[in-house]
Amino acid sequence: MILIATDEAGYGPKLGPLVVAASAWQVPVDPAGPSDLHDAFSAVARPVMVDGRRIVVNDSKAVFKPQSVTQKSGGYGKLECVTLAGARWCGLADERLDLVGDLAADDRDSIGAAPWLAGLLEQTIETGQANPLIAAWESGPARLVGLKTRVITAAAFNRSCCGGSNKSDLLSQSTLELVKYLLGELTIAADEPVAVYCDRHGGRRYYAGPLQAVFDGTLVRVIAESKDESCYAVPYHDGEFTIRFTVKGDSFTPVAFSSMVAKYVREKAMESLNAYFADLAPQPLRPTAGYPVDADRFLTDIETIVREQNIDLAALVRSR
Repeated sequence: MILIATDEAGYGPKLGPLVVAASAWQVPVDPAGPSDLHDAFSAVARPVMVDGRRIVVNDSKAVFKPQSVTQKSGGYGKLECVTLAGARWCGLADERLDLVGDLAADDRDSIGAAPWLAGLLEQTIETGQANPLIAAWESGPARLVGLKTRVITAAAFNRSCCGGSNKSDLLSQSTLELVKYLLGELTIAADEPVAVYCDRHGGRRYYAGPLQAVFDGTLVRVIAESKDESCYAVPYHDGEFTIRFTVKGDSFTPVAFSSMVAKYVREKAMESLNAYFADLAPQPLRPTAGYPVDADRFLTDIETIVREQNIDLAALVRSR
């Protein structure tokens, strides 16, 4: 079967982009639910020692803490190793990963329009450190066959919200467009089942509308819409796929993998943002992870820079 897993990073912050990641997996089983897939993803879920670090695929919030942005390493070495391993394993990258070119090429122009994200466009990272992780993952039956992200800048975020959408709508649309892209890129046998697993989008329980909008007005079938999980069957080509939006969905290994990729790309974006303003500051500037209270502190600290550089706050600060 084909399994697509999605998650986001940066839904709540005031500064920095919203990043959504989707990963596609070939799995030699036809499961009824995530519990039946445990064995298929056991090799991906198993901790691996890489250069003295214990690397495990887990919910990115458990792996990375925002306060670690103040550390010299950036605090995301484990996220980086997992992302590099995934990009190399599915054939997106060889010796080096072009962060935007390989993972988020559709957003290159919008990223380039924000000077504080220019550093993100320049990021190419050697993938050699990921080899032990790939070797461990390959011992299991699941295979990563596709990976893609969306990097939604503050300017793009605000344009969407000003156009009548709320941020939950934006997250759902961006997620489902990634799913649609991967479905179009993959070679799927006529009788091969396809299942999509997503973490729940904020407090949203009902997804039939966004699904119909992205998948060309097709009439989706509601399987369940409970407080814990919303599940649908979506007609696609000559068949259909199932899609689940589950509370704490990132406890499922492939969703956790997508969570880590999204978090890594966002943290690289925040590294670029912090470096841009630090270079312009007349005195040392404490970096920010972009969350609301600290974002307000940071905006006060860079007030003079914003004025001198004639920066449009609508391009820097998310409206909600």
